[in-house]
Amino acid sequence: MGSISAYQTASGKRYRAMYRKPDHAQTQKRGFKTKREAKLFLASVEIDKSRGAYIDPSKSRVLVGEWLDAWMDGRADWRPTSRGRARGIVALHIKPSLGGYPLGSLTHGAVQAWAGGLSKTQSPSSVRKIVNVLSGSLQMAVKDGRLPANPAHGLNLSKVGKPAKRYLTHDEVRDLADAVDSLGKGMYRGERNNYGLLVKVLAIAGFAGARHLDSGFRTSTLRVAGSKFSTPSSRLMACSSTPGPKTTTPDPYQCRLRSSPS
Repeated sequence: MGSISAYQTASGKRYRAMYRKPDHAQTQKRGFKTKREAKLFLASVEIDKSRGAYIDPSKSRVLVGEWLDAWMDGRADWRPTSRGRARGIVALHIKPSLGGYPLGSLTHGAVQAWAGGLSKTQSPSSVRKIVNVLSGSLQMAVKDGRLPANPAHGLNLSKVGKPAKRYLTHDEVRDLADAVDSLGKGMYRGERNNYGLLVKVLAIAGFAGARHLDSGFRTSTLRVAGSKFSTPSSRLMACSSTPGPKTTTPDPYQCRLRSSPS
């Protein structure tokens, strides 16, 4: 299990705990004020060794800044743009505050305080990107046996708000349909393509979330995600010149389908 011995310092009697690491190399930890503290430490070492959770103190003394550099250098899967982005984040946002910490001394509370400070100058989405870089490096330290757990996991971060959706207005849909129809003078391989008509149909029917769309203008048929919407092209008129009545749907482009005379 190890051994304990006493020694004298200017501050009084202290104890050292001698033990072997999983690789059988001998090491020690000094500075215990009581023999009981040294015994409890040795007991915890044996428990960690038996669980495969032992962390070599010498491996956790590397500074966070040095570990970040080594981690980035080892990311052979990154593209040059990703590497440059990560290096910029590390240099601007991580090293100035956390780079001087030994890995083993970086606590969850310290990382939470740092992330809270970032939120004063960065948007929620930017804070998460910065934290993800730090967390990725610390997760590698866990896999490398330098940390028992990732102190950047489970942080309380501001939620990222969803950007407001922008819908085309009535006039914008009409202009888009006209622009599409003007491509190739509305013809494809000698036949009228009816793409402008397709724009209007999609705007009116609101096929939001459609996973797949097949169109066949020869048969005047639209097939959307397995369901079928069919109407004769000759009977599908353009939208009315003014938006339709207000509804509870979020789509501001509201108009009615009208049938032309047979």
